[in-house]
Amino acid sequence: MNMNPPSIAPSVVRPFWKRPFFVVAAIVLGTAGITAAASVWWVKHNFYASTLNPVALSNSEKEALDSKLVAMSAAGQAEATPQVPPTDPKKTLQLSEREINAFLADQGLGEQVKVELGNGSGVATAIVPIEKDAPMFGGKTLRIQCAFNARMDAEKKLAFSISDISVGGISLPNAWLGNIKGLNLFQNADISSDPAVKGFVAGVKDFAISGGALRVVLND
Repeated sequence: MNMNPPSIAPSVVRPFWKRPFFVVAAIVLGTAGITAAASVWWVKHNFYASTLNPVALSNSEKEALDSKLVAMSAAGQAEATPQVPPTDPKKTLQLSEREINAFLADQGLGEQVKVELGNGSGVATAIVPIEKDAPMFGGKTLRIQCAFNARMDAEKKLAFSISDISVGGISLPNAWLGNIKGLNLFQNADISSDPAVKGFVAGVKDFAISGGALRVVLND
C-alpha cells in the first residue's frame, strides 16, 4: 500500500505584467495614447498648419512652362482679337501637377497653395491664416481643401464645378456654401461675364484631367 501523499504541482506565479488585468489595462492605455497622439496631430495639422513646400523647376522645365503659358494667354485673347493665333502650332498643351505647383510658387503662393490632380478631378489645398479677432478660428492657421471637377460638357464647353470644401478635414454642408456643390461655375452670371474668364473659356477646344496632368486643346 502506497502511503505517499499525492504530489501537488507547484503554482506558477505569473509576472504582474502578464496578468489579464494588466494586459487589458495596457491595451486600453496604449489605445488611448495613440488616439490622443492622433488627435494632437490632427489639430496641429489642420488648425496650426505648417506652410507647404514650394515646387522649383529646373531652367529647362521653366522655359517649357513659360512657352505653354504664353500659348494659353494667346488663347484667352482669341475672342477679343481673333487675329492673334496661339503660339503653339500644335495647339495642344499638357501641364503636369508639378508645373502647376511651380507656377503657383512663382506667383508667391507656393507655401500657401498646392494642387493635386486625379482623373477628371483635382484637389486644391490652401493654408489660410485667420486674423486674431475673427470668431471661432481667430489666430489659427487653417488647412482648407477644395475638391473640384473640370471637363468638357455636352455642348463641348469647358465646365468647372466644386464637389466639396473641407476645413480641418471636415466637409462643409452644401447649404453653408450657397449650394454651389456640383454647379458649373462657368455658367454663373457673375463669373461667366468676366472678360478674362469668357475669353479663356472661348479659347479652349478640349480639356481633360488624367494621370496627374491636365491637357488643353486650343481653339483656332
